[in-house]
Amino acid sequence: MKKIKNPNDIVSPLVQDYQEVFKDAILSLIMYGSAVTHEYRPGISDINIAIVLTDNSIATVAPSIPLQKKWAKSGVATPFFMTQAYITSSLDTYPVEFLDMQSNYRVLYGEDILQNLEIKHEHIRLQCERELKSVAIHLRRSFVQCMGNNKLLASLLSVSLRRLIPIFKGLLVLKEKTIPKSKSSIISAVEDVYNLGASSLSEVLNAQEKKLAYYDTLFDDYAKDIDRLTEEVDTLTHKEQ
Repeated sequence: MKKIKNPNDIVSPLVQDYQEVFKDAILSLIMYGSAVTHEYRPGISDINIAIVLTDNSIATVAPSIPLQKKWAKSGVATPFFMTQAYITSSLDTYPVEFLDMQSNYRVLYGEDILQNLEIKHEHIRLQCERELKSVAIHLRRSFVQCMGNNKLLASLLSVSLRRLIPIFKGLLVLKEKTIPKSKSSIISAVEDVYNLGASSLSEVLNAQEKKLAYYDTLFDDYAKDIDRLTEEVDTLTHKEQ
């Protein structure tokens, strides 16, 4: 894959390519995620984009296939193709995903369809609780499947934490807190707001860089902290809503 050192360098040709394919059907082209933050890592991070169209039928999006073949070589992920109607009707189903996009994005072309989205706290709370419980139950099963292999445990923790970052953003919004830009700051904020102290969450993040070798103990602490967060979110329906 050709490393894109700065995603800003491809904005103009990227927009031009999709404009040529979709013409008047394209309402908005948005870049989001690490590509618009200082956490972008050339050759490792994906460049995520979302395209809002007047019609997102298969017949409409099919002509963009050659573009995907072209831009995938530079680390541009396959776009999410949406309509405004889809976004509006999905805010109660995928509030965390839209909140995640909303927290770090740049409009490359057209309308800013994310700025004024009204995402209700109760919908965020329900998805956060559901996702945390899903992570919690799968952690136990996956731990046993790893059969004590530190390398597998390390990979599992890394994937799990990455999946939870959007959930952590939702947890902060539920407490009326501003979402920080970096992963480490998001985790620190969650630890503070939810009284976890110096928890395993930060330790897992640091372990990815330091290659620590005590993943069995760390795994146990991590599972307990996820359980604590799950219990906290469950009580928010009574305390906060």
